[in-house]
Amino acid sequence: MQIRSALSNLTIKALSESLDVRTMIKLIDPLFPNYNVYQRTGLPETIPIQKQDAAKQIVRDVISANLYLEFINRLILYHTDGYMGKRYPINHLKQIIKEIQEFGLIYDQVNKIFVEDPVMRRTRNWGTLREGEDYIFAFLRLDIVGNTKLVKQYPEHLIKQTYADLRAIVQNAIDKRNGRIWNWEGDGGMVAFYFSNKNFYATLSGMEIIHDLFIYNQVKCPLDKPISARLAIHGGSCMYTDNEEDIKKIDVIKKLIEIESKYTRPNSLTISNIIKTSLDTQLASHFKLVDGNNDNEYFNYQLRWE
Repeated sequence: MQIRSALSNLTIKALSESLDVRTMIKLIDPLFPNYNVYQRTGLPETIPIQKQDAAKQIVRDVISANLYLEFINRLILYHTDGYMGKRYPINHLKQIIKEIQEFGLIYDQVNKIFVEDPVMRRTRNWGTLREGEDYIFAFLRLDIVGNTKLVKQYPEHLIKQTYADLRAIVQNAIDKRNGRIWNWEGDGGMVAFYFSNKNFYATLSGMEIIHDLFIYNQVKCPLDKPISARLAIHGGSCMYTDNEEDIKKIDVIKKLIEIESKYTRPNSLTISNIIKTSLDTQLASHFKLVDGNNDNEYFNYQLRWE
């Protein structure tokens, strides 16, 4: 994100008008531990530094370190929640947030972070997650049952069309809930959810895919028999990375793959207990306990006919 000079100057103004120098240092300490504003500015410590000078240096440093959004996150927290029992009203904060929104970013109050506005663009990291940082995600995995047999049995053009249709079904379900495809290999893939209510949105997406796949098999599938898929959802802390091979080594992802492959029947969705306990009672009631697993509780959803 390229910070325009007007936004930089507005941030300096907000900082210098709202906080004293000591509080400014506390504000940025998580971003710059042991920050020394005198060393940064080159001013002698025998002379009290002016708030305007301190604010200019701090804003310059956070922009240079590509930490501007994280800094504004901190500023919002001081304004809304305060620090050490004291609130700090920040002047011009609404205008700063409005300026950031012009870059296509909106503030997610649940996760307390700026993420890209899905109406404007959709990127893998929601326009804000940083490589190597840990975040809490919900993951949805989908795998086509019997892929190898299908590839051998049907012409390539029919397989490509069918798998492209399946991806379109997945894309439609997750786009409306701000999910992101992190991996897709033709016969299935993995979707990440980070935005607010991530577990709820991942679950609704999975259920919608089950429903839409059923309809697709009845009215549109070009193969002479329906295709089947297994879906699973699990969540937890995960380091963000663009490297797909590194993603597969992460514990929460390995558990997701295990749930899908070992505890999910074809044309159904299995969720972990972590996901189920976060759902409202009505939605959770549609999931039935999976038998045969004594170590963990998993719950399965499939279309059932009365």
